[in-house]
Amino acid sequence: MHEILICSANEDLLTALHAASGAEGVRLTVCRRGMDAVRALTALSFDRLILDLEIPELDGPFLVSIARRIDPHLPIVAVSRGPVVQEREIQHKGVAHHLAPPPTSSEIAQRIALGVEPVGGCVS
Repeated sequence: MHEILICSANEDLLTALHAASGAEGVRLTVCRRGMDAVRALTALSFDRLILDLEIPELDGPFLVSIARRIDPHLPIVAVSRGPVVQEREIQHKGVAHHLAPPPTSSEIAQRIALGVEPVGGCVS
């Protein structure tokens, strides 16, 4: 089972992520606020973090820093709906990929699949 943490409050993005992860063997954990993601990262182990840089409560790059302290090797995919002025900052912090706005479902699916065998099913 591949565990993916999604940190986003954007319903359109969450719908696309659920659709893109449609094979068996992938479990999605959704956090809609930054502090919830910090708690999940502390309590559980994940194979990938998909982070909406516009998440409520915490600045996206700050949440990347926290995730790096908790799990330095966790692959992080950053997603944004607008131009990312902090793109260099998040790349410097080790974000594996950044999906430029607006990410398509196929782009999301490719990033979910990177390093995760194509499997499916989603549990939130």
